[in-house]
Amino acid sequence: MAEQSLYERLGGIYTIAAVVDHFGDALANDPIVGENSANSFLKDWYANKSWRGAGFKVLTTLWVSEKAGGPYHYVSTEPNQDSLDLEPTHYDMKLTEEEFDAAGQLLAETLDHFDVPDREKNEVLDAFMAHKNEVISGTIK
Repeated sequence: MAEQSLYERLGGIYTIAAVVDHFGDALANDPIVGENSANSFLKDWYANKSWRGAGFKVLTTLWVSEKAGGPYHYVSTEPNQDSLDLEPTHYDMKLTEEEFDAAGQLLAETLDHFDVPDREKNEVLDAFMAHKNEVISGTIK
């Protein structure tokens, strides 16, 4: 019998969506990456584009689903960029390493909130960390 995918071990799309919903709210409330961030892109996003929060949660849910081996696939908001590479959608955000790490900490806390077992938690965090250079590419010199 084949081992279940991470997607299946996480509980499928509804569980992933609940985790992403919580994570998105935690991001918005965080002083480093949230509404009061020093990052001008993030500050503008929350002040003038916060209506996009629901879309962020949908797209992130799809991204996690695909990354975890699920049947749903991520579709980028950038034309012709439907890979799991996060640079096209993050480059102009000019996210710093500190901001990325703060988001990673929030993700870890969210996974703990949902009592995600250590094995699955570590796999999710490893997948997140694997995209660090793509996400902070706008500030890498």
